[in-house]
Amino acid sequence: MTGVAIIFVPGIRAKPPPEVQRAHLARCLEAALLRCGADASEAAVLTDALELVPWSFGFYGEHQDIAPFLTGINGLLVGAGDLESDRREALGPGQRFTSAMYAIGDRFPALGRLFATPRMQSRLREMNRYFDDEGGAGTRIRGLLARQLRRAWDAGQRVMLVGHSFGSVIAYDTLWQLTHEAKSSNTVDCFISMGSPLALRYIRRRLHGSEAAGARRYPGNIRRWLNLAAVGEVTALDRKIADSYRQMLALGLVQRIDDNLDVLNRFRGPSGLNAHKCYGYFASDTLGAAVLEWYRGSGSLD
Repeated sequence: MTGVAIIFVPGIRAKPPPEVQRAHLARCLEAALLRCGADASEAAVLTDALELVPWSFGFYGEHQDIAPFLTGINGLLVGAGDLESDRREALGPGQRFTSAMYAIGDRFPALGRLFATPRMQSRLREMNRYFDDEGGAGTRIRGLLARQLRRAWDAGQRVMLVGHSFGSVIAYDTLWQLTHEAKSSNTVDCFISMGSPLALRYIRRRLHGSEAAGARRYPGNIRRWLNLAAVGEVTALDRKIADSYRQMLALGLVQRIDDNLDVLNRFRGPSGLNAHKCYGYFASDTLGAAVLEWYRGSGSLD
């Protein structure tokens, strides 16, 4: 067991078996670390430290097939494609239209439901299953993460918690419960949210602590929060976490909140460029540099 733990909370939708998804995410992270100057031993320690919170099978009752994504993952590892071409595609009219639809839905929920695509409607139902704790689904998912965090803390490991998409919501809620219900004094060195909807009004209204005031509204166990959003990312809507959660800084609940909204997620799946896919975030130089700096700097990222 190493002195660090990198705990990853996947987002919504069924996922491949956890051991399969973890293996491919580790390949992506290793490539990013080596590009960012990690030596082989550092890359080995950090990829070995990566663990997943395997919540999706219990929620969906099925695993996703990894096969359609292997070409895209392998392309990330060899740096296939052209950087500027990918950036232009990520900012194309299709992405702008989808982003506008999400923004309208967040600002005007009734209007958003009227124009929501079947995919958007499906995601909303899945999120509501979690928020409404149908059949105890949300409680079980947060319990999985809380147990993994406690194991790492009990082992004296420094923890980086990474949440992708709705996984960042699960991570946030779990940290809130550990602060205010479990009364845990342990802390997460760095919380990284990727492609996160945590700045959206709809999400913020349903988070744990959303009806509380002052320090009780927020988790108090994050040292630093780093928010990453890719160019063309529609789930995060180009909104800064530092703006939405600035009261955490004012209350001294977190040392720093930083946003990088210019990550280039170059993952190409069966439908082309997908600026939201977790494999693309893990293979990005932005994440590789953040993980390496955290590891070398004893968790400070200063």
